[in-house]
Amino acid sequence: RFPDSCQSSLTFSIPINIICLYSISVELTLEEIDMSEFDVFKGLSKGDINRVIDLGMIRPVDKGTLLFKKGDIGHEMYVLLKGKIDIIDEYGTHKKILAELNPGEIFGEMAMFEKHQRSAHALVKEPSQVLVLSEETLKKMLEKKIPKGFLTNIIAVLCRRLRLTNMMYMRAKYGESYPKEVEWLG
Repeated sequence: RFPDSCQSSLTFSIPINIICLYSISVELTLEEIDMSEFDVFKGLSKGDINRVIDLGMIRPVDKGTLLFKKGDIGHEMYVLLKGKIDIIDEYGTHKKILAELNPGEIFGEMAMFEKHQRSAHALVKEPSQVLVLSEETLKKMLEKKIPKGFLTNIIAVLCRRLRLTNMMYMRAKYGESYPKEVEWLG
């Protein structure tokens, strides 16, 4: 049941989970999550991780919540702290799960950095918790000299994804004869 203050919001076309964030049942404390193991926080001290988190917003989300839709303009990126999220592409009547995200993974960053439309949907598979980092947050990080390691880690994650995408492209182009693991000679 939603709090009485949220009942009138049912007349709007905005999803309830966006209007009444406090009605969501997922709650975790940061102490329950070891974020130092997340790729995006690798090598950062607990103090540095806390400084990044303090600039963002932790948001609990229920199963079935659509965090963003394909075609939306992206103004924030996310770090999945707890739970599972599917990244889904949709074309006509076809839907394909592109990625099943687990805690520690970042998503939504491409549209934010490019100031472009989202290329897929983000659907919450189970009660989850995300750290929301907006464009404004990243600007503040640069101004406040937030750990360079955090931004370097984001770049490293993007590079790994690009390398994987390149490998998948080459395997699609050349078939099974293309080696699964290719040594980088650059």
